[in-house]
Amino acid sequence: MAQEQLRIITNMTFWQSALWREQTDSIRSPNQRYRESTFGTALSDAWRLYLRRRAYDVVLTMGMRESMCYGLLCLLTGVRSKQIMTEVFIDHAQPERWMWRIKTALYAHIARRAIGIITNSSAEIASTAHRFNLPENRLRFVPLNATIPPEEAQEAAPPYILSAGRTLRDYDTLLQAAPELQVPVVIVCGKQDMSGARIPDNVKVLRELDRSQYLDRLRECAVVALPLQPTERSTGQVVLLEAMAMGKPVITTRAPGTMDYIHDGEDGLLVEHANPRALAQRCKELMASPEERRRIGSTARERVRQRHGNDAHARAKLEAIRALHGAHNTPA
Repeated sequence: MAQEQLRIITNMTFWQSALWREQTDSIRSPNQRYRESTFGTALSDAWRLYLRRRAYDVVLTMGMRESMCYGLLCLLTGVRSKQIMTEVFIDHAQPERWMWRIKTALYAHIARRAIGIITNSSAEIASTAHRFNLPENRLRFVPLNATIPPEEAQEAAPPYILSAGRTLRDYDTLLQAAPELQVPVVIVCGKQDMSGARIPDNVKVLRELDRSQYLDRLRECAVVALPLQPTERSTGQVVLLEAMAMGKPVITTRAPGTMDYIHDGEDGLLVEHANPRALAQRCKELMASPEERRRIGSTARERVRQRHGNDAHARAKLEAIRALHGAHNTPA
């Protein structure tokens, strides 16, 4: 007997995948792109989902504020939330602060009323379950998709190393490693990153570039260095997958946001946290070997093609939703 298709509504518009658009409804139009999440936009999304929830089996909420607001509306009105949360933010634990304890307890209560949670890394299953006192079978890991299609690698002359991103980047380690590299290093970051830091002569910092300018730098670079701070939260996957899609070899920190995506020595390289010597050594090895750069970059691009395409991501997310819904509605 054919599996009955779940009725799913979400505040997410995954416009890149026709499969996703066919099997879900969104409160946003297909051509509506990303907008910054504020309390106002989160409350608006939550209210619109709340008003339409009765016609659906699953309400998929994307974003911490949106998930919180929607879950609160259901809690306060005493209705089933039918909620699956995605990309739940696990902030740094601060049990000494009463506001953090209240927020965590409230979010945990909402999470326990929900059908389940979808994470961006396998490591977040255990950390999120522990934080919100949930059984791990209430969570599923779905790998992210690359935001750009795979393309052939290019390199500028002379070749340079690129680092990019704002969230939980360990730029201090990169700045310590840079003087050993003897090649140009370009860092694309936010306005406040590395404020007051001493910048080595071979490092160029570009702040607040628009996306097309960032992608041009990514397209031209030889190697991507992505050092990350220690955290339970996954981060860095967007830049990581964009670099891999362009056939760029990535050197990154062994962390929750990277270990599911990089196979060390095959499609990228992993180093330990806060180890500028190891980061510098790996960068020098790749910069000295165009053949190795091509080998790793080519493998990375093919992995993105096979595992991180838009429809592959849509299928994996739909399967996770069905599994969570089925487990939630099966009597113990």
